Amino acid sequence: MPITRRRLIAGSLGIPTATILRHSSAQESPWTLLDDAGGPIARWDHALLPDADGARLFLFGGRDGAGAALDDLWVYDLAGSGWHLVERAGPAPRFGVVAAQMPGGGGFLLFGGQSADIFYNDLWHFDVETLTWTMLDDGSGIAPSPRYGLGGDFDASGRFVVSHGFTFEGRFDDTWAFDPAAGVWNDISPAPETRPLRRCLHEMTALGQGDRLLLYAGCSSGYGPCPQGDLWSFDSDADTWSQLAPVTSPAARSNPAVARSADGILLVGGLTESGPAADVWMGSLNGATFEWVEHVESGNVIAPRSSHDLVTIDGSHLLFGGLGSNGPLADLWRYTTIR
Repeated sequence: MPITRRRLIAGSLGIPTATILRHSSAQESPWTLLDDAGGPIARWDHALLPDADGARLFLFGGRDGAGAALDDLWVYDLAGSGWHLVERAGPAPRFGVVAAQMPGGGGFLLFGGQSADIFYNDLWHFDVETLTWTMLDDGSGIAPSPRYGLGGDFDASGRFVVSHGFTFEGRFDDTWAFDPAAGVWNDISPAPETRPLRRCLHEMTALGQGDRLLLYAGCSSGYGPCPQGDLWSFDSDADTWSQLAPVTSPAARSNPAVARSADGILLVGGLTESGPAADVWMGSLNGATFEWVEHVESGNVIAPRSSHDLVTIDGSHLLFGGLGSNGPLADLWRYTTIR
């Protein structure tokens, strides 16, 4: 169910130091450009999802260079045939959604988003085999309120967990879980004093099998720092948040891209106090200790950007688009960790 209102903001903060892993030559560059023409138009605030077997990428929505919301769906064949437009009826044009691949295949779920003055809280399923959209919930009953710029992922029990976000009335700090088997939303927010500060434009991704979900960065304008640089862990068994305190951390940022990796998570770019970034960090959790390690590259390096998206396929990471210093981008890159 959409809600109509008015407009948007941004902000300031943060700069640390860190452990650094260096790649020393162009031959060792982990970045490979896969495509930068002939497919989707340049965009930002979109959603990028893999299919279960790692053969295809799906790209939905976002906003164009004029800021207009998009509703197109594209598929990229990683075997080499490039981008193809999928013409199917589905969600209204929108940007700033949260979307995640369903465990064990079966497609992905997509929730929320914004288009001009309209915020959404409808929930959709996309079947990657039949290439069709199905609305699972229109948001008119028990559901998270309409919002954009939220985060989420599937947890170990198969729930689609979403948290925080934004409308023109302010920022949220609630956490919800959708049970695909029961077809219902549940508010699983812990006590207010134990939650991450209200925010939007953060990232949230599962660790390992999803027993923990990490929430990182974002913008808390009106409530605290913007950008943010804090890191939180959500225990999906107890439905509780706890703050992590790495010794070193990336600069505070909003609109980064984060995806799970074999050892933890990969962070690329975002909007820092100094502008769009292109830095790459690996993060891993060992017991209660979280460590960030920066990867410093030579050779091919992507343009600084924010509001892009990043997914993991077969041990490498694929990144598309975003908002650069000169406008939106339409490039598709593969990042392969070099050890």
